Amino acid sequence: MKIIPVEEVDGVSLIEFDRFTDDRGYFQEMYSTAKDYPHFTGTSRQTNVSVSAKNVVRGLHVAPFAKLCCCLRGRLYDVIADVRPNSKTYKNWYGVWLDEKSNKQLFVPKGCAHGFYSAEDDTMLMYMQDGTYNPYYEYEVNWKDSQIGVKWPQADRYILSHKDQMAKSLKDLYS
Repeated sequence: MKIIPVEEVDGVSLIEFDRFTDDRGYFQEMYSTAKDYPHFTGTSRQTNVSVSAKNVVRGLHVAPFAKLCCCLRGRLYDVIADVRPNSKTYKNWYGVWLDEKSNKQLFVPKGCAHGFYSAEDDTMLMYMQDGTYNPYYEYEVNWKDSQIGVKWPQADRYILSHKDQMAKSLKDLYS
């Protein structure tokens, strides 16, 4: 396992796992409490799977817990935006392409906004989180917030949930 810190957003890491391949396919460890993950508590309290059609954007969602994200099928552009006002990288963002052939995971620190763009139909994202879902402590930031300026992949159209379409900007959230 190789942990690559991401400079754009404080606390973010790209994790490359060892993959063992032979003529049957491959074996890859997704998570082990025996290994050190930066900033992850060591306990996965909830694991989620999201399947998305091509051109779906999910996010930007903010939660009070950390996440480990991995693409199991298809291809996606995974994005983290720092919306923590006291962070040295506040309003910075980082994006990385993940796909099913990759041995990479993305670590999302608690309090950062997370979202992704699905580049293929039936793209599957799995993510473990060290807290459980509670809508009272989670919120959305507009995916096109000009203060953050995420450069999303080009598409003819984007498909978003009503909740994500109506998400507020940082300016509106923190004023």
